Amino acid sequence: MKRFLFVLPPIVLFAIFIFFYQGFLTEMDLKKIEAKATADKLAADDAARKVIAKAAADKEAARQKAERQAAIDKAKEELRNKKEEAERKITNETESALAEGKRLQAHIIKLQADIQSTRAARDKAQAESSETKLDLEKSRIDKRNSEFEIQRFTDMLATRMAQSQAMYADLAANAGKKK
Repeated sequence: MKRFLFVLPPIVLFAIFIFFYQGFLTEMDLKKIEAKATADKLAADDAARKVIAKAAADKEAARQKAERQAAIDKAKEELRNKKEEAERKITNETESALAEGKRLQAHIIKLQADIQSTRAARDKAQAESSETKLDLEKSRIDKRNSEFEIQRFTDMLATRMAQSQAMYADLAANAGKKK
C-alpha cells in the first residue's frame, strides 16, 4: 500500500491536470470559435465597410469624373468659342481688307487714268510746244532770210544804182533842179 500512496498523488494530479486540460481545450475551442466568429464578423464588417467605402469611392470617382468631363467639355467649348471668334475676326478682317483692296484698286485705276490723261495732255503740250518752237525757229529763219534778202536786195540795188550812170545823171539832174 505504500506503493499505492506513491502512485496515487501523481495519478490524482494527472487526473486533475486532464480535467483542467479538457476544460482549457474546451475553453480554447470556444475562444477559437468566438475569435473566428469575431473575425468573421470583423471580416463581414470590413467587407461591408469596403463595399460602402467602394460605393462612396465609386460615387466620388464618378462625381470627379463628371466634374473633369464637365471641365474638359467647358474647356473644349471655350476653345471652340475662341476658335469661332478668331475665325469670325479673321473673316471680318479679310472682308474689310478685301473691301479696302477693292477701294484702293478703284483708286489706283482712277489715278492711272488720271496719269494717262495727264501724260496725253503733256505729250500734246510737248508736241504743241515743239511745233511752236519749230514754227518760231522757222519764223526766225524766215526773218533772217528776209533780212538777208533785204540786205542782198539793198546791196544789189545799191550796186546797180552805183553802176547805172543814168541813174547818177538823173540824180544829179534832179539834185540840180531842186536847188
